[in-house]
Amino acid sequence: MRHLFLLAAACTGLHTIAQSPAEHDHRCIADRITRDYLQQQGLPTGLQAAIADIEPELRGGPPTIPVVFHVVWNTSAENIPASAIEAVVAQMNQDYSANNNTSGVRATFQGSIADTGIQFCLATTDPSGNPTDGITRTQTSASWFNPETQTNAMKAPPLGKSPWNPLKYLNIWVCDIHSGAGGGGITLGYAYLPVGGMVGSNIDGIVIDYLYGMALNSRTATHEAGHYLGLDHTWGDGGCSGGSDDGFSDTPNTDSPTFSCANPNLMKCGTLTQYENFMDYANCSAMFTNQQANYMNNVLNGVRSGLLTSDGCSGSGSTGYCVPTAEVGTSDGDFVNGVQLGSINNTNTGSPSGPAYTNYSATQSTQLVQGTEYTVTVQSGTYSPTQVAVWIDFNGDEVFQAGEKLGEFQTNGSLQSQGITFTVPAGATVGNTRMRVRSVYVNTGEPNPADPCFNYTWGETEDYGIVITAPAPTGYCIPTSANGTSDGDFVNSVQLGAIQNVNSGGTGAPTYANNTAQSTTLAKGAGYTITIQSGQYSPNRVAAWIDYNGDETFQVGEKLGEFQTNGSMQSQGIDFTVPMSAALGTTRLRVRSVYVNTGEPNPADPCFNYAWGETEDYSVTIDGTVGIDDAAAAGLALYPNPARGVTTLVLPDARPARVDLMDMQGRTVRSLDLRAARHDLDLGGLASGNYAVRVAREGQVHVLRLTVEAGR
Repeated sequence: MRHLFLLAAACTGLHTIAQSPAEHDHRCIADRITRDYLQQQGLPTGLQAAIADIEPELRGGPPTIPVVFHVVWNTSAENIPASAIEAVVAQMNQDYSANNNTSGVRATFQGSIADTGIQFCLATTDPSGNPTDGITRTQTSASWFNPETQTNAMKAPPLGKSPWNPLKYLNIWVCDIHSGAGGGGITLGYAYLPVGGMVGSNIDGIVIDYLYGMALNSRTATHEAGHYLGLDHTWGDGGCSGGSDDGFSDTPNTDSPTFSCANPNLMKCGTLTQYENFMDYANCSAMFTNQQANYMNNVLNGVRSGLLTSDGCSGSGSTGYCVPTAEVGTSDGDFVNGVQLGSINNTNTGSPSGPAYTNYSATQSTQLVQGTEYTVTVQSGTYSPTQVAVWIDFNGDEVFQAGEKLGEFQTNGSLQSQGITFTVPAGATVGNTRMRVRSVYVNTGEPNPADPCFNYTWGETEDYGIVITAPAPTGYCIPTSANGTSDGDFVNSVQLGAIQNVNSGGTGAPTYANNTAQSTTLAKGAGYTITIQSGQYSPNRVAAWIDYNGDETFQVGEKLGEFQTNGSMQSQGIDFTVPMSAALGTTRLRVRSVYVNTGEPNPADPCFNYAWGETEDYSVTIDGTVGIDDAAAAGLALYPNPARGVTTLVLPDARPARVDLMDMQGRTVRSLDLRAARHDLDLGGLASGNYAVRVAREGQVHVLRLTVEAGR
């Protein structure tokens, strides 16, 4: 029988890390830009000496850093959604509290894993005291920012956004810092260390690439926030001798970065390498050490102490979901072993050595429709009895209220599964929210029924992503027109990829043409040009939309572009980029050529019944990879394949190409931009197995399969 006890008191004191995925690509450039800054100030450029000058102070209570994200975008794909930013902040909070998955850390270093006590919150109050969501958005004319020559151009007009008070907020700029990189390297993030008068300057903060640095499970922000709080890379200045490493005895000496976790016995400087550290480059990073944690807190209570007196997170906005802890946790078998709801199928994941809290919201999510009934199935752990309960934050206020509990049951056996049936309220807030699942043992004096936030002595808590949607629409709008095409207001041609519908218009054509039998395939993140030819009458408004999210509605943000004709039968191209957030699958392209009469909507509306004009619909298939089977036909090849150490990629010519080497989980492990007809791909450090080489050129994407064998 379990012993009951009461606690008298308790107290609490690139994987894609900030870099390019490839070993020989550019990595985090924090060291270089900080040295450049020190040199500009006329100060010594030795980082270890500069960092040592930071005045240490005693650690205070658990500190929270207000964060503002400045999204500086040129194309719609760069204007990332708030959900991506929220996921990054949630990941940072897990990493800095050691609530991330640390099971892969080797036994030698398990005792060094630190809960830093530091947390981050999206600002709820701006510097003027106004409510905010902690995100600013600035459209820029810059097609990308070169980290080498435009290191800080995104941090001020005319190309960027000025920081909020850097003494009171951690400023993070999100923009494109990779797409124009040539040769073999890209940079996915950087930050200045807090030395030489940097703190409080108008360039103080972090820069992250919008695509790779903000990718799912990226540790870019975690790594760069470490620099922001004073940490150097684990290899320091790159030697094995005293004073050349990062200055911490619990991060073993190393003279160079590590990129792979394949060798658990890797030795550098005569000692086992701690490649799991967030301040190294390996793709399995999972930890800060105790000394690193103490040092970051010293910096936060010292030169960055202004963050601790900031009002940035004191507004009426939410401070984030509660994160329960547990004194004993899962060690007696009080865990969640499985959760199933829609596309969430997280089974057999519990164990007595598992964490007390796991946030799966960025990797495990499902859609729920307002007014619809569902059943969530939960399997408990090996201990019984436990209370198993589930909540969904239906109103999106980041609080699990009593009315948002889906249900609760008590187990009477080991590994017991039971379903809880619920109906999504018709008034549930549409958008991203969270589901919480708890399996807890209720000790004497602890809340019963189960509470969503209480720190039970035994048990586990898991959070999942939920997307609330409105009921399916009745179909796409079909515009009509009183006069239609009779005066020459028609669409004569539409050309996009495989869609080649030319010279199809006329004054006797219908006002609406469903051409969805004609289709083409587009790749997420790729750029295209749709060419449209108008009819005989001028001026007409010509516009095109793609229903990227597949909700059968053409929204404002889904318009590809629009132009006004100034002559008969005028052809013009509209350039666009398929957003990375586009839903995979078949959706619809709409093209309209209309005359805007007095009182009618201008710019063109996708559904309005204009008096004159024509509307045409086509099919578009959004795919992550296009042309997998026709790579050879396009003149692409890899040899040798299988390969050891290196393989050669052959292209038909030297036109610019983006190349990504991905593992079978879809994670990018190498990236480079090519302007050559052939290139040797370095496979060093890669585990043996199957990979995909994705080549994007001029809107077309091809994938070649590659087998990597052990050895060189």
